[in-house]
Amino acid sequence: MDQLFLLLDSYAELEKDLRKYLETCLKTIHVRKKQVLLREGDTARYIGFIEKSVIRAYRQVRKSEMTIWLTREGDIFVSLSSFFLRQPAIETVEALEPCIIHTITFEQYIYILKTWPSFNLHRADILQKYYLLSQEREIMREQSAYDKFRYLMKQYPDLVQRVEDQYLASYLGVSTSTYSNKKGLYAKNKK
Repeated sequence: MDQLFLLLDSYAELEKDLRKYLETCLKTIHVRKKQVLLREGDTARYIGFIEKSVIRAYRQVRKSEMTIWLTREGDIFVSLSSFFLRQPAIETVEALEPCIIHTITFEQYIYILKTWPSFNLHRADILQKYYLLSQEREIMREQSAYDKFRYLMKQYPDLVQRVEDQYLASYLGVSTSTYSNKKGLYAKNKK
């Protein structure tokens, strides 16, 4: 939980009573590898901070899974439209490794915003960060297959060791054979 407070303090120092509230209301969840945290069609009950693991979100597209985002320890994860708009999720979210997450419910989140207006600074910075990452992913997906793999190696080199190739291929928007080819080409060019 210390990592979460370091992250929040990096945006703006948390008020002492807000920190105490979070310490009492944050729920720590231990999740198994491949355990689904949210199913498409269900409504997200919480927003989470990942202490340990890689989490992916995917959508079913023509009978195959398309990975839409990956996130790992030190990051916050949420099904945006489901959590904030209280509507059915358009994606499934699963842990790719054994996972430790710290969560708050929607009701707790709203209570924090109403009780501690200063938290809006944190919220704005967090939303800005993840909006920019989303925009970056969209730009990446317009690149050539090789440039997509270079992006992955520049931004998330550890994921190549931690995430199955099929998930990384769908995240990049390429076939598994193209992914494998570009991975090999990248390794050859690095020598």
